[in-house]
Amino acid sequence: MEVSNPDRIVFPEVGRTKGDVVAYYERIASRAFPHLSGRLLSIRRYPKGLAAPGFFQKNVPDHYPESIERVAVPRSRAASKKHPGKGGKDRDFTVYPVLRHPEDFPYLANQGAIELHVPTSRADDLFHPDRLVIDLDPPPGSFARVRRAAYLVRDALAGHGLPSVPIATGSKGYHVVSAIRPSASSETIAVTVQKFAALLAARHGEELTIVFRVALRGGRVFVDWLRNNPVATVIAPYSLRARPRATVAVPLTWAEIETTDPDAFGIGDLDRLLDRPDPLAELASAPSDTERFVAAVDAAFEASGLVLETFDRFRS
Repeated sequence: MEVSNPDRIVFPEVGRTKGDVVAYYERIASRAFPHLSGRLLSIRRYPKGLAAPGFFQKNVPDHYPESIERVAVPRSRAASKKHPGKGGKDRDFTVYPVLRHPEDFPYLANQGAIELHVPTSRADDLFHPDRLVIDLDPPPGSFARVRRAAYLVRDALAGHGLPSVPIATGSKGYHVVSAIRPSASSETIAVTVQKFAALLAARHGEELTIVFRVALRGGRVFVDWLRNNPVATVIAPYSLRARPRATVAVPLTWAEIETTDPDAFGIGDLDRLLDRPDPLAELASAPSDTERFVAAVDAAFEASGLVLETFDRFRS
């Protein structure tokens, strides 16, 4: 593939070019592909590099190659009764790209893609997640608090039957991810994870919170359960981040997290990334019993006496 404008500076702070970004995605494709393949893809594009504004893209442009699958997702319950091109208007559907071939990674990079985001379910079974994600959002300052929070989430998930791995997000926090069998509905998983987060925040109220508004968190780490529904996304493993140092989201082992900050890896660590094991791929090879986790959290929540409040992100 011929790279257009390969010398264009994409990351001014570290002097990385568009050619560097395309080369990164070309080489990391085989490692990243299992985590993105078959999932609805949302792309954060910066056609002029970080020196100019970027944008999120969900709909597939007409010029994308046929090797990139198109999957139409209704935007409302009413639209779900229609069919795109057969009575449903285009605005009723989002037509997402879905990757089926690793070779399409450098193509997207040549289109200005930097960040790749995916949901916790696959496109062919959108309402039955096979991942569970807890996003830990720390207050400004040291990473020590969010590292401690990751351990607390790990231990609580394990107590309910779910092993997990941490992801250094390339930003300011960690994700804690479990691989689950796609046997429960997305609605069930979303409510269960909200209960799990409420239990955890109640148990560790001085360190953790489920309060959405930043001003009301009081220096605590936000346990974000909101990634676990079909329309939410998370940064994909091995995706670059649109941050000045061209950082990368990387799965870790629990032994590594003590000495690995969330933004520890960057585009210059490509060879090291390719030589590392992939703990998330190993975890995904043996997904956990979803129904056991749901039952365990339900029982613990009922015993706690907590009340699950209706969440409105615009008022919470």
